[in-house]
Amino acid sequence: MKSIFTLLFLSVVLLSCTPENKEMAYQPIEYNLFFGGNKAGYFKSGMTEDGAYRYEMEYNDRGRGPHLEETIRLNSEGFPENIEILGHNYLKDTVSETFGRTGDKVQWKSTSEQGSATSEPPAFYVGANSSYGNAELLVRKMLASPEQSTAIYPSGKLHISSATPMSIGDTLNLKLIEVVGYGFSPTYYWFDTDNRFFAAPSSWLTAIRTGYESLSEELLTLQLTREKAYYAKTAAELTQTPAGTLVISNVTLFDPKSGENLSNRHVVVKGNTIEAVLHAQAELPEGAEVIDGTGKTLLPGLFDMHTHLGRSDGILNLAAGVTSVRDLANSFDLPDIRNEFNENSVIGPRILVMSGFIDQAGPYAGPIGKIISSLEEGLEAIDFYKERGYHQIKLYSSIDPAWVKPLAEKAHSLGLRVSGHIPAHMLAGQAVADGYDEIQHINMIALNFMSDTIDTRTPLRFSMIGKHAHEIDVDGAAFQDFVKLLKSRNTVIDPTVSIFEGMLTTRAGEPDPMFVEILDRLPVQVSRGFYSGGLPIPEGQEMQYKESYANLLEMIRALHEAGITLVPGTDAMSGFSLHNELENYVKAGISNADVLKMATLTAAEVTGYGEQLGSIEAGKWADLILIDGNPLNDISDIRRVTLTIKDGKIYTSKELYEAIGVRHFE
Repeated sequence: MKSIFTLLFLSVVLLSCTPENKEMAYQPIEYNLFFGGNKAGYFKSGMTEDGAYRYEMEYNDRGRGPHLEETIRLNSEGFPENIEILGHNYLKDTVSETFGRTGDKVQWKSTSEQGSATSEPPAFYVGANSSYGNAELLVRKMLASPEQSTAIYPSGKLHISSATPMSIGDTLNLKLIEVVGYGFSPTYYWFDTDNRFFAAPSSWLTAIRTGYESLSEELLTLQLTREKAYYAKTAAELTQTPAGTLVISNVTLFDPKSGENLSNRHVVVKGNTIEAVLHAQAELPEGAEVIDGTGKTLLPGLFDMHTHLGRSDGILNLAAGVTSVRDLANSFDLPDIRNEFNENSVIGPRILVMSGFIDQAGPYAGPIGKIISSLEEGLEAIDFYKERGYHQIKLYSSIDPAWVKPLAEKAHSLGLRVSGHIPAHMLAGQAVADGYDEIQHINMIALNFMSDTIDTRTPLRFSMIGKHAHEIDVDGAAFQDFVKLLKSRNTVIDPTVSIFEGMLTTRAGEPDPMFVEILDRLPVQVSRGFYSGGLPIPEGQEMQYKESYANLLEMIRALHEAGITLVPGTDAMSGFSLHNELENYVKAGISNADVLKMATLTAAEVTGYGEQLGSIEAGKWADLILIDGNPLNDISDIRRVTLTIKDGKIYTSKELYEAIGVRHFE
């Protein structure tokens, strides 16, 4: 249920937690990997003749995906003596990673990092590119320890917060293991009675032992019950509900309609509604709870217009001031997640728009949603989504271009918007002419000025941008004619430009520019994943790729100046990524005021909630964020969120971040 970042995160984070070595036969076991019910790869575990643990993992995600071979040798205490990981990562760049223990010192090195530490007290190394095998051995180590925890390299500590025995059917006995301390939320694994890894189900990437594939849904349902209990407890602890009237006093208020700051205002909130906006001379309501806004700026809650949310994303969003989102493809439990967020039983933003995902069956089909084999199935899929309360249809890269027009006509007849990737062997201009209301990703715009023979189902939709996007003349006739088409159709663009910066401008070992400002605030095991680099850039073409990224920003500026509606979205890690997206729009040459309007009032209007959200006015919903700074002067102040109010509930950013192991900016 995630984007490029999330899949990188899965191969770095989700694949990295582990147990201890029992003196017992370690028989070879094979597993299948699935995306959305479709087999996508395998994982194999076993042991070499000389007693080392040997693992191999591979999966294909629309032409991307890793192939990893990991060898781990444990010492007598169950800690790694040495580890070697070879292969390639999710973006097909080379992986070569080692860990070794010599005397009182350990050292590790990969294409993205290197480090050393003392070997006492002992710790367990979690590789930047580790497989489920590393996770299995680490969990076994923790299960065997009295505290059910262990220190880890490069730093940190993991803890098993629960290991719940469960019987599946009449004969299968498993344990659901909940591990905390690795990242923003618990990680879940299923183990058998021999403490061997059995499964790691999710609505995105699932690993399960061969022969037991039919149990995936049952295991996921049981796991979600445990997960929901965790998030319900967190919500109860971190949500503050005012007893009566709430006032944010003496605050500077950003007005997206005028693009100006209004100084010395009192904003009165009653329940989940803004009751009044008063001048400083006005008398405050008697008995009101008052939050002093002196020296701070109050903004409408921010919108992220390109998400793929799970429950674990909720805290990151609200801590960063994101109170409303649009989900652009997810598992079929999205309506449940929406209800939990919207009802505040789980901490998270309002999910205002749910998009139904449709792609055509084939080797590069998307991993979730409705995968169709005919136009008729596509038309039925649109009915399916409409009946379940979805608001828009997202078409993907494998769709037959001839199907776009009838699918769009069907969606429009039901009041649904149509957006998505541009299908392979089709150009953006044709998709707009055939009914697209919106286009996701700025690379899909750039590809419009390249050949329609490029198979954009594959990673060519990224590498061809690096090679050729710098050649696009935004003042030329071809680009300007395309802009006229967009304007005539009121087509909306969702650029997600920030995800392309790291992809086109960094190599392994260099920090991802999207997160460079906050890497020191993240848990170490999360931040190290942002040094893995971008695309494998051909030698000598580094500057060309950087110039191509710069021209993507130039395209965004030109689109905005031409009056094309842009909406900020991320398709990456929640919260922090939106801050960076807004900063990049300013770097492109768009004014701070216009960028802030995009993230508030414009987004509210595009989602159909302009009357309820997007500005601070009496009668609108109480979704507000308090900033220690003035983003109208310095857009990076958008990162300095101290307080978020969503649906009238109060959330302190520092408390939210601390709950998931993130350091607040203060």
